[in-house]
Amino acid sequence: MKSTGRQQSKKHTTISPKQQTLLDFVRKVSADTKEKRTRVEADKTSSRVPTNEDTYSATKKIRIENKGVRSHLKSTYFEGDKPRASDWAEKYCFSSGEKEPKKKQSDKDIVVVSSDGSDIQDDMDIGREIKSPDAMNIEASVNMDENKNKRQMLHERFVKKLGNHARDAMEIDERGSQETGRTPSDRAPSKSSVITYTPLEKQYLAIKREYPDTLLIVEVGYKFKFFDKDAVVASKILSIAHFMDHNFYVASIPVHRLNVHVRRLVYAGYKVGVVRQMETAALKAAGDNRNTPFSDHVMAIVEEHCGGSGLDELVKISVLAVQIATGDIIYDYFDDGHMRNELETRLLHIRPCEILLPKIISKQTEKVISHITSQSTSGVGEKIRIERMDDIHLDYARAFSFVSEFYSNAKNCSNKEVADESGESVVKETLFTDVMQFPRSITSCLASLISYLQKFSLDHVFRLTKYFTHFSARNQLLLNGNTISNLEIYNNQTDLREKGSLLWVLDHTRTPFGKRLLRKWIGRPLIDIGQLNERIGAVEEILHGTSPVLSVTQELLGKLPDLEKGLCKIHYGKCTSSELFRILNSLQRVSSAYLPFSSLDLTSPLLTSIFTFLPKIKPCVDNFLSVINIGAAERQDKFNLFKNAEKYREIQQHKENIATVEKDFYNHLMEIRRLLQKPKFEYKTVAGIEYLIEVKKTEENIVPKTWVKVCGTKSASRFHSPTIMQKIKERDQHRERLSSACDQAYKNFLQEISNHYEVLRDAIQKIAVLDCLFSLAIVSRQPGYVKPEFTDEAEIEVVNGRHPMIEQLNNTFVANDVKLSTNGLRTMILTGPNMGGKSSYIRQVALIAIMGQIGSYVPASSARLGILDAVYTRMGASDNMLAGESTFMVELNEASQIMKHATGRSLVILDELGRGTSTHDGVAIAYAVLRHFIEKIKCMTLFVTHYPSLAKLAHDFQGIVENYHMGFLEAEGEDGSHSITFLYKLTEGVAMKSYGINVARLAKLPQAIIERASEKSHELDRKLRYRQQTSQITDILKLLFRNELTKESATEIVKK
Repeated sequence: MKSTGRQQSKKHTTISPKQQTLLDFVRKVSADTKEKRTRVEADKTSSRVPTNEDTYSATKKIRIENKGVRSHLKSTYFEGDKPRASDWAEKYCFSSGEKEPKKKQSDKDIVVVSSDGSDIQDDMDIGREIKSPDAMNIEASVNMDENKNKRQMLHERFVKKLGNHARDAMEIDERGSQETGRTPSDRAPSKSSVITYTPLEKQYLAIKREYPDTLLIVEVGYKFKFFDKDAVVASKILSIAHFMDHNFYVASIPVHRLNVHVRRLVYAGYKVGVVRQMETAALKAAGDNRNTPFSDHVMAIVEEHCGGSGLDELVKISVLAVQIATGDIIYDYFDDGHMRNELETRLLHIRPCEILLPKIISKQTEKVISHITSQSTSGVGEKIRIERMDDIHLDYARAFSFVSEFYSNAKNCSNKEVADESGESVVKETLFTDVMQFPRSITSCLASLISYLQKFSLDHVFRLTKYFTHFSARNQLLLNGNTISNLEIYNNQTDLREKGSLLWVLDHTRTPFGKRLLRKWIGRPLIDIGQLNERIGAVEEILHGTSPVLSVTQELLGKLPDLEKGLCKIHYGKCTSSELFRILNSLQRVSSAYLPFSSLDLTSPLLTSIFTFLPKIKPCVDNFLSVINIGAAERQDKFNLFKNAEKYREIQQHKENIATVEKDFYNHLMEIRRLLQKPKFEYKTVAGIEYLIEVKKTEENIVPKTWVKVCGTKSASRFHSPTIMQKIKERDQHRERLSSACDQAYKNFLQEISNHYEVLRDAIQKIAVLDCLFSLAIVSRQPGYVKPEFTDEAEIEVVNGRHPMIEQLNNTFVANDVKLSTNGLRTMILTGPNMGGKSSYIRQVALIAIMGQIGSYVPASSARLGILDAVYTRMGASDNMLAGESTFMVELNEASQIMKHATGRSLVILDELGRGTSTHDGVAIAYAVLRHFIEKIKCMTLFVTHYPSLAKLAHDFQGIVENYHMGFLEAEGEDGSHSITFLYKLTEGVAMKSYGINVARLAKLPQAIIERASEKSHELDRKLRYRQQTSQITDILKLLFRNELTKESATEIVKK
């Protein structure tokens, strides 16, 4: 008898003919297995039920190996704490990591040997002992069938749980991985060369193929995870760790920090998608802002080349922007030049968070947009994203068809009619007609935006607004991009924050939606004198009025949430019940606040119209509030949210079913008490497991065998009876149906409110107007502010005007006058020492004019303001590296744009034009430009310069041009140096020197450098005077030579 070394110590036996037949079968199967090893290994990969740590965390793998039958008994998975298989499999199985068989009992080891004396040894398997070949043959067949059925059942259950994406991803192994380039024919039989994706990875790959340009965040348990390249990007942006897990890099964030990190990624310029399993308790506790829509605009841009090249290039640009949170839509269609100044103006005004561009766009437009997007849109790190639109919408016919179908469906849908405050129906025919009349490129922008937002189910925003707002509508004062920046309208130029800006001075609003409206007012001052007087009259009424509604309103505004965003969340179905109650309750308080007053006692038409309108929404709001249970809404208890059980019969039915099951639990409790002979016995709840029957260890003998032990302690065990298990299952089913019914009912309720979107939005808009008016009244109440007088003439006459921001920051400011008019003095040439206050003065004039046309009082003793149509500024010195333009080129381009667009009703401010080149060229260009404004455009102009020769224009245009300088005192020190004291007071006349040496002294340059500079300055002055005197003598000699001047006259001139 022959045996291996490992088997020498074991007892040898012979086998019967019946056993020999079985062994022949084993040898045959083993031989087939060796020939088909590659296929078997591949089948193992594809046939195993996928698992991951979240879905099958308690799964154990039982690998059943046996000589000759291994090809039939493949790796099998069982779910549960203890695998259950046949006695034979349990007795002779061992894990894949074991080197020796696991002995389950103390029977003698039996080595099966063939009739020729050789033992049975399979090269590919570890040796397996067989106690009873007959039992093995029967039980192995039974086990194979059981394993096959269980594998199939678990596989179907798992795939069904993951959904369609999982089934799609399962096919990766069959058709080859697209990411790795493998195909089935490429695969090596080696186990190490086959990439096996977990189900989670497969699902990620399937979703990533559908959204390749989106950074995906996948919810996994109580974390959100990034995978593959997304993990590397998130690690860099969010400063979190990433590591290799299975086949991908992985990074994770806590569930309650999701919204914080999503905003950071979006502001960094990435498109982010969140893949959820379900809403978890942890996310519910994260706060109320998880579904808040972002407040920025999404913009589409289309351009058409109209001829020319280089600096003479001309394009027509169309832009359309929508604010997702509020439904505001702005569009424009305009001509633009090589510098794209008009496009830059609109980008700075609208400040989009995302821009849709055609795949092919001009280099110059691309450069301007890249320059804007490379900067922060609000000074706090929000970066603008660039997205490429589908070219299909650039075809006007397709775009028009797409938009027509979109709005036609909107008209024909069930909510095409919106009930107004009178209960009547208003059909949105006007909006549809206006949209159909858009220019071709605007239609392309609209189609692109609708198509893009449809991916996120946000396209309904285009049906919310009553009308589209035209950006270039000539009922507003134009502030271009340079003006917004130079005058620090929204941000200061030091650190780009709001403090120190005009918005900072005027903003005393008490609601978020009020602040958003005030920002629009500041960027687009009025030019209609009637609207302007109406607005500033309302501010005056708030300041001096005695009506009690004013004090009620001021108190009311401080207690309102963001109603504008809240209403938009209702429309999108993202509003929680507690948020809904706060919104409806706030609207109810606003609509009820003015009912007790029989008379408003107001003189302002604007205030009267607002206070008259707000009570009209009360019936609508009261009706909505009467439907919901306030306490349940505040607790976000959706099961008890609605009061009317008859209206929501399905919810009531499910509640009754749950009550029936709860009653069955009580009846069963009576049975348990009788069985255990404990009249006061009660169910236990431990770790969230309900209806536990707790029995002491000493009393377990009375427990029926049908009861299932759930948990226990050293002294007691806890059970569930079959009845309890069945009733828990029934109750959970009813609870799920109840939850689904409640969700649907709440969704329908939000839709009912959304059907009244327009009338509620109008009310919120009027509340925002009130907030802005009260904010301007607070500003106007400050000492030294006066109500301006508006005239039809183009003029600015201010007495003791002050710079509004500097006064707030420094508490003191030297007041100055200004008097400009297109019918009189319209150009001021301003000279004077550096640091003397010239730039502050010209900014002050512009800011006072803008504040007046916003509807605010102004910092002055008196102000008479004409209505301006635009304010243009050319200030500062900077290059534009992205556009390849020097400092001087930027200066002249900006001056050129002003000359093209300025009118007789514009205010133009030019600060040190021509300083970016040589003195002679700078003087020549500055002279020519200023003369053009004086003679051709004839607008009000403030021209700051250090070229005294330009002062001669005051002599050429007497009464139209005057010279001024900022006052100063010059004193000579003991060492011969000159010190300057700035008076910051506007003074008539020309300042012949700029006193740059004094500024160097203020900047604390080294004294040696200052002395050397002073010596050089004196030397240059002497040379300049010498050249002037020489030139004069030469002119006199020429006159004498031509006998045009007598010797006596020449002598007199030389003496002077």
